[in-house]
Amino acid sequence: MPTELTPSPLRVVDMEKMREEFAAIEARQAVLTEDGQKLLARIRPTSKYFGQGDEGTLFPVCIGPAGEYCVLGGPGGQYRLSDVDLFAAFDDKRPPTQISFAN
Repeated sequence: MPTELTPSPLRVVDMEKMREEFAAIEARQAVLTEDGQKLLARIRPTSKYFGQGDEGTLFPVCIGPAGEYCVLGGPGGQYRLSDVDLFAAFDDKRPPTQISFAN
């Protein structure tokens, strides 16, 4: 006795909603590209500067043309990339995302 199986329904995609979501993502990327993005740093435990400020605390920074000490901001004022972990803040709803790691 053959049994007939009913195929599962196809997934319906709301194309208009998808277009709106992609447009919102592209608009946010354009703003971040033009206006910049909030960068934060934390001094690595392996850095000779570890202990400046509160341990493990993130502080706002920017990247500047200061040669080897190009991370500007924080308790010491300037750091090498090898002295800090960098984080990017995307919005206030999510915690910052780490974007650099120790070698």
